[in-house]
Amino acid sequence: MPDDPLTKLLSAEPPEVAQLLLRLRDVVREAHPDLQEKVNLGWHGIAYRHSRAGYVCGLFPRGNGVNVGFEHGADHPDPHGRLVGTGRTRDVRVEVGAGSEEDEIVVDYLDLAVDMAIDRAEDARHRR
Repeated sequence: MPDDPLTKLLSAEPPEVAQLLLRLRDVVREAHPDLQEKVNLGWHGIAYRHSRAGYVCGLFPRGNGVNVGFEHGADHPDPHGRLVGTGRTRDVRVEVGAGSEEDEIVVDYLDLAVDMAIDRAEDARHRR
């Protein structure tokens, strides 16, 4: 299906980066099946949204790896010392060839991001 957004996204990447992106996509979907997925060709990535908390994170193929971007990453704890970036967002970089231990690290940060996004949404609701 050449018009499928995921196929278009993957076809723009070297095979090893596309394979890593698919692996991380599976990791996110398995860890948080409640997140809604949307391929965003304009961002050149896959966005994940929580029904109550909004946009939480995204997977962005860049260079020889994938950036796992967190919307409010600057507010997150950094238990593995892996968050990079400036401003409101932060990324965890996963390079081609990374082992399954990287998947566990991504899930740790994803769990934090989802929990914090839900808390932020609930706090906003209570302030109304």
